Amino acid sequence: MKVDRSKLKKSSSEVPADCKVLIDKLKSLSTDDLCKELKDIKTWTYGKCELYHWADILDIFDAILEKSCTKENDKKWTLYCDLPGNDQLKQLLLEILRFTALLIEHSFSRHLYNSMDHLTTLLTSCDMSTVLYVLNLLYVFSKRSNFISRMNPEKKQGLVLRLIHLAE
Repeated sequence: MKVDRSKLKKSSSEVPADCKVLIDKLKSLSTDDLCKELKDIKTWTYGKCELYHWADILDIFDAILEKSCTKENDKKWTLYCDLPGNDQLKQLLLEILRFTALLIEHSFSRHLYNSMDHLTTLLTSCDMSTVLYVLNLLYVFSKRSNFISRMNPEKKQGLVLRLIHLAE
């Protein structure tokens, strides 16, 4: 789901200049260029800022996560990102998951993140790289905030069930 703009509130904090430059750059890129740009960001050097400054980027990411999670009618168990011929989408998905983990680790107001349903679905991927990147992002959430413990009970239960299935 896209960032819930009703939860957004104006803050007195300014977007750090380097964050603003990166946000503006990422918003202007095509999907191919977005993948290349995200791949080049290995460590976080952009300062810490509120997650709501990244709402437009998170909405772009959410659309890609949603596309990756769709299931084909004739292959009900296979996620779109796992179908043959979707290598570019898979690479972009992995870069988004990796970058989002960096972003969450270096931001606050994490309660604005609204793509947990997609992450739960991606845990069903047949590609273990995807599952590992999702688990890494969930780990960042769990170590940096009480986001997971404060999730809606239904969503939290769905996540817990997926994690139990993986553990088995």
